Order: sequence, then C-alpha cells, then structure tokens
Amino acid sequence: MISLLVASLLFKGPGITLKKYFQTKELLVLSLYFIIVLISGLYSDDKVYWLSWVRIKLPFLALPLAFAPIARLSQKSFVLLLYGFIATFFVCTSLVLGNYALHFTSMTSSFSQGTQIPMPFSHIRYTLMLAFSFFCAVYLWQQNLFAQSKNEKWLQIAYALFAFIALHILSVRSGLLAVYLGLLYLALLEIFKRRQLILGAAIILCIVVLPFLAYRYVPSLHNKIGYMQYDLEMYQKGNINEHSDAMRLLSMQIGLQIWHEHPVLGVGAGDLRDETYKIYAQRYPQISDYNRRLPHNQFIWVLATTGAVGLALFLLAFFFPLLTTGYYKYGPILILHMMVFSSFFTEDTFEEQMGSGFYLIFLLILMNHFKRE
Repeated sequence: MISLLVASLLFKGPGITLKKYFQTKELLVLSLYFIIVLISGLYSDDKVYWLSWVRIKLPFLALPLAFAPIARLSQKSFVLLLYGFIATFFVCTSLVLGNYALHFTSMTSSFSQGTQIPMPFSHIRYTLMLAFSFFCAVYLWQQNLFAQSKNEKWLQIAYALFAFIALHILSVRSGLLAVYLGLLYLALLEIFKRRQLILGAAIILCIVVLPFLAYRYVPSLHNKIGYMQYDLEMYQKGNINEHSDAMRLLSMQIGLQIWHEHPVLGVGAGDLRDETYKIYAQRYPQISDYNRRLPHNQFIWVLATTGAVGLALFLLAFFFPLLTTGYYKYGPILILHMMVFSSFFTEDTFEEQMGSGFYLIFLLILMNHFKRE
C-alpha cells in the first residue's frame, strides 16, 4: 500500500496527484473512513490505542491518493490483474485444501467444536476474497475477456467451479452468503435485463438446491451447521464462554450498550477496548479474558466508537462511490459492495487492514477501469 502511494508521488508528482485527488469526489469521500476515526481521538482518553486504529484506517487516505493520477487501465492490463488475483487464490486455496485432505478426519471432527480449516489469515476476509475471485472468473467468462486466446474460457469456468466448491468445503458462512448473494444478483440480471428467463430461473434453482446438497454431502459444512445450532442453544441458555457465535452475539450486545450511553459521537476509537472490558468485568465476569471481544459487527463498531454521526458518514463513504458516475451499473463493483456489506453484520471487516485493503484496492481498480474518460 505504501509503495503504491510512493510510486504515484514519484512518477506522477505530488502536484498532479493531489490535484486529481481533490477533483475526484468518489475518491475524496473515501477519506471519511479515516477522518471519523481521526476526529474521535479528540475525546478518546487512550491515545496510544486510538493511534493503532488511525494506522489501520490510513489506507482509506493513502490508496485513493495513489490511484488518483493513474490513467484508465487498458483492457489487457485489467484482465491480467484479475488473472493474477485468480492465480494467487488458486495456488493458495489448493494448499489450504491439500492440508485439509492430509488431516481430513481430525479437522472435519473439529468443526463440531467450532474450529475452522487453517487459512493464511482471517477466515472471513479470506473467503470473501475467494468468493470475489469466483466472480472475477465468471465476469471474464461472461464478457469474453482473455489475455491471449478464447480457449482461456475453459480455464475461467474450471476456476469458477473450483472456487465455488472450495467455499463449501471451507464452510465459512460469510463467504457462502457472499457467493449466493452475488449469484442472486446474476439471476435477477438475466431475468429482468437480458430477458433470459430460463437461465435466470436455473440460477435461482441452484441457489435453493445447492445449499441443501452441500449440507448433506460436504462433511465440514454439515458439522459446521450442527455446531452453529448447538452454539445458539448455548447462547439462549446463557452459556456463552468458549462458544464462538454466542461470544459474537454478546460482543454486539455490549457494543450497542456502549452506543446507547454515547449515542451522538460514540465513546471514541481509543476508548472502545476499555469500555468494552469494563462491561465484561461488571456484568459478565464469567467470560474469560481471552474471550472478551470487541463488537463483531461493523455497524455496531462504528456506532460505539463514533456514534450516529460516525455511522452516517461511514454509510455515505460506502455508498457514494457506488451511486456516482453510474458505477452501480457494473456487475463487479455492485457485487463487491454486496459481499462486503453482507459481512458487516457479523464481522468488523474494516478493522483489519486485510479487509479494508481488499475492498479498497478492488474498488479503485474497478472504478479506474470503468470510469469515463
């Protein structure tokens, strides 16, 4: 991320970079993610902890600056970028699945205790990227975009099938929800825009039938759903400690309580941890220190730290690039937003640079490719 900004400043010059940045409102508005956290430092007591969140939000300032002076990417460059992303996840996911195959029995059984197949980083962000790589392959195939020859369409189809199956084996709910939301969009697109009723109906049928087939025939997913049901039962009984879904739900409940006490501006990003742990100590002392989590919901995280004002600015920053310049008409941009937005309900997606970096880099690449000269 740093190198992208440095490259723009060196090769385009700071004057042109800043001029283009301030002239492009859909890039400028992305700085709101950074600004709301920055301003919350004015009323945060823990400045050191606040600075760690400021650092995490720096890409929302740096990456739009880096992309501002870049001319519209050629179609070949765009295709090669998507191919690079697809190739990376093909290699990486093959290794993840290979490791799972070597430890099939123990890992499959461990799903009943709420664990995950080991992945290179956060399983939610990883599977969101894997799901998006699936749609990258589908988009290339639909648009007949190739690096060299039309024979690549078979590779595009093969990878899409690979990623789709892998998502079910990995059994991460956010990734599965993302891929099925994207498929629903494609189905509605076929029905209402392209008038392909049979194809659209076939996709919807797959959306309905495939999850049931996967539940029956994919052991990891079967065990995952079984544990989820058990976990929710434990939450209803008040048995929360060491149960992942129960702890997530409790973290959201605590985050909402913090927001209710500081509704307008929140408690400040620097004080979120202290306020959260204070409630755990006072009301939930049975929860071990290791399981005391910050809100596992992006909306609640923003409400607790920056209040209703912060959430309004956050939503403006999220939807403004989608709704301006007709970007919502382009499938990849719309699907990216649908996937990331759906993850906000169960994860603080932007509170790790892996999540914000994924969203930002692809948003900026796609806006660059589809922008009007």
